[in-house]
Amino acid sequence: MTYKPIFVIITLILLVECKTQRNVYPFKQVNLYPISENGLWGYADEEGQIIIPFQFENVTFFTGDRASVKQDGKYGFINDKGEYLIKPKYDSIGYFNQTEAIVTKNGKKSTINRKGKKLNNGIIIGICGTGIEYASKPNDIFDKVGNKWILNTKGFENQRRLDPTAEYEISDFTFDDVIPFSSKSVIVIKNNKFDIFVHYNSVGLKGIWADEIVPNFIDLKEDNNLIQAHNAKFRIGEKWGLISNLGHVELQPEFYEIEQAPGRFYYVEYKPKHWGTMTLTKRYFNQ
Repeated sequence: MTYKPIFVIITLILLVECKTQRNVYPFKQVNLYPISENGLWGYADEEGQIIIPFQFENVTFFTGDRASVKQDGKYGFINDKGEYLIKPKYDSIGYFNQTEAIVTKNGKKSTINRKGKKLNNGIIIGICGTGIEYASKPNDIFDKVGNKWILNTKGFENQRRLDPTAEYEISDFTFDDVIPFSSKSVIVIKNNKFDIFVHYNSVGLKGIWADEIVPNFIDLKEDNNLIQAHNAKFRIGEKWGLISNLGHVELQPEFYEIEQAPGRFYYVEYKPKHWGTMTLTKRYFNQ
């Protein structure tokens, strides 16, 4: 994929106490979704019809009634008709909401209002705790012996108790590598095939044995602990799908590529050089 949508980066955050009353802005919410063809991006509606033609090098989702786009190497803002609210003149646009945005121009970062006027105040973002869970560490579940990862004694006995009729051998739970995934599972590799091992409740191997499994981690670590991924993309042959961290298939492998998008959305390459936006239950493109 030559061009990717802009991922919103919070470059300045001031934590404040969580409020039960949310800020109300007098701007409508635009339900348009990024879509791409041959490296250029536009927007489709909820039925997959093209509303803003393919013309931008990069785009974001709409926040309220505006979206950030890149054209001719510079960034600006558009409305739901594709008209410029602020013509492209910035080197980058970071976090923005309905009223403010953090922009960079000529190497200098500043906060601007909707008309592009510089503001002296920073952006205040309320963040509420969500009960962070950390990915399990492979060494807590497996013993590293030479260049192999072997399920520890407790885990192996749990597997045999879970399925007393199975004639398990320790070789059944010996792997070439183990990758952190979630607080309840890890990704295991054996003979260049990937599977999910759920140590929670001693569930065990899921039997996926895909050609590749790549967890959708957020880029965040705390105290050297990796925040768990809720799902992963997995590849069978040339096609990608999505699988939960408990090994449940969320999207069958039918896409040429899948990329995490903000919130509950994903970007999918549904045919070569054609990208659309979707959730686990809804597609905003016509295949």
